Amino acid sequence: MFLTSVLLITKVHINLSEILFTFNPYPFYFIGLIFGVERIFYGITGSSKLLSLIMGGGEYSSLSTLALFIFFLSFGLYVIIYTIAYTQIILQMLNVINGISYLLFSLSIFKAWHM
Repeated sequence: MFLTSVLLITKVHINLSEILFTFNPYPFYFIGLIFGVERIFYGITGSSKLLSLIMGGGEYSSLSTLALFIFFLSFGLYVIIYTIAYTQIILQMLNVINGISYLLFSLSIFKAWHM
């Protein structure tokens, strides 16, 4: 998620009006950076403290986990569907990989939510 987001941010050149007035998934790449760093941190240390810091704790933590699962599931599907708009094969492949990483992250959240 982190690597594909970095590559897509550097390869896709877009201006602010296209971000605001079109359905381009460019802002989702920055969200992928944040959660990609979290996944790298989790992979190295095995600690889920950073994810719990991002999601928060307390009595509504299960609702925030469910919301995060739904958001990343929809982000992944949206990015994969938007891949049709790109003409370069490299950008299409990076978008599909990024969308699949969002889907896999949402599945890992769903798995952690049910444990």
